[in-house]
Amino acid sequence: MIKPFVLSVSLCIATTSISFGEELTLNEQWASMRGVKPVEASWAGAMPSKNTVAKMLADRARAKLGDGWVRSALALGKIESGYRCAAVGPQTRHGRARGVLQVLPGSAEALGVDAASLTTCEGGIEAGIRHMQACVDSGVRTQDEMAACHVAGVKGWRVRLSRRAERYKRQYVRMASIAWAGGLRGPWQ
Repeated sequence: MIKPFVLSVSLCIATTSISFGEELTLNEQWASMRGVKPVEASWAGAMPSKNTVAKMLADRARAKLGDGWVRSALALGKIESGYRCAAVGPQTRHGRARGVLQVLPGSAEALGVDAASLTTCEGGIEAGIRHMQACVDSGVRTQDEMAACHVAGVKGWRVRLSRRAERYKRQYVRMASIAWAGGLRGPWQ
């Protein structure tokens, strides 16, 4: 028996700054505009550096999706968590998204990734890359389409959503476009 599921992720952090070393200064502003709490994060043990997480994300994207999607994965990781493995997004009606690419626990399970592993670097990256693969399989061909699929889900990226959800999707695509145009640089290239 096939169980229906929703594959979607949740925007956790908004930033127009893409250079490394800068703090995610818009996190509190974005959260206050939406009436939610800012991102929470906790780490067990030593937190890997942002460069280390970005390199892990780039390597996994290159291996699973090909070179053409590496910049998309890096931009989404920067927007969603600032390359923080244990990032936990605000409570939404779908739950709290977790990990580097902010995947919802139910979506992770549907993608074959244990939801408990989302706040580990490996689990969060694996779930996010599997979601990106599902987006590609659904017809995504451009970076803007990938951003729309990441935020609206495999079934919602190419359809018109409710006014509020559609506005949110367009804002997210604009943020991703800024990230891609911002020149993501680092040791993973």
